[in-house]
Amino acid sequence: MSANLLENLRKIKECFSSFDIDYIEPYESTVGKIASKEDGNHRGLYYIYPEKNFYFGLSGKSKTATISSGRMNTHILKLKVDLSSLYGPENEKSEPGNTFPQGWKYAVRKHIINEKANIPSHWIAATPPKGKKKWVKPGCLNYPVTFQKGISPEELKVLVWDLNHLSPEEIKSIEKRVIKSIWPEANSETYREKYKKIDL
Repeated sequence: MSANLLENLRKIKECFSSFDIDYIEPYESTVGKIASKEDGNHRGLYYIYPEKNFYFGLSGKSKTATISSGRMNTHILKLKVDLSSLYGPENEKSEPGNTFPQGWKYAVRKHIINEKANIPSHWIAATPPKGKKKWVKPGCLNYPVTFQKGISPEELKVLVWDLNHLSPEEIKSIEKRVIKSIWPEANSETYREKYKKIDL
């Protein structure tokens, strides 16, 4: 385990302590195992590709949310740069099925794929019909990529904290503090604070 990861785990533990919440050790899984619901069938926190400080997130906004059903099924599409699946059915609509935030695009280009050009948008703004404020149509839905040596999105390591015993509010509070403590590469907060001047 690298010195940087050890330091980030120490900071994460401190975030629990700052709320006077007992720390529990995370278990190790992969993006694929969680997306297929083999792991992550609970609320809590997760840390994708921690060796690169890639992304830190939560699933716990409600008592019925789970990491496997609420988040990872979308994250895997971003890691694969599957723009067609992110957009959803190829029709005009009020919004794409899923977004691909700029922080994610930056981190995917840096750590996951070989292509360094801007990842194109999978949606384009369209003229909204009467009564609608926002309307989109398909953008680039076919963008082939190759993965960096040794990288398979499904096999990326994920550290997972099972926090079913905490309230959604407690989980969210820890997540917010962790992000501002370790600044993961793909998180939108990191992009806004650290990378907003980078051409993504």
